[in-house]
Amino acid sequence: MVFQVLNKLKWTGRLDSAEIVFVHRGARGDIKVISGKSIAELKKGHLVYRNRQETVIPLHRVVEVRVSGEVLWRRKPRGE
Repeated sequence: MVFQVLNKLKWTGRLDSAEIVFVHRGARGDIKVISGKSIAELKKGHLVYRNRQETVIPLHRVVEVRVSGEVLWRRKPRGE
């Protein structure tokens, strides 16, 4: 489902205004937020974002997608 949301944002020109929240071991609270502007590539199983280098993030690590503060997609907590 997250792929469909990100792909729709990409093709409607709204990906640059998106924020992607994902699990990142070692970051504060194990969560990192990136701008959609930094996404270089989007595939069904992962995305690639540019920071100092290109980093591959499996889509199963994405927990939330927001645009202008509005949550478009959020992973359901385990057990629900």
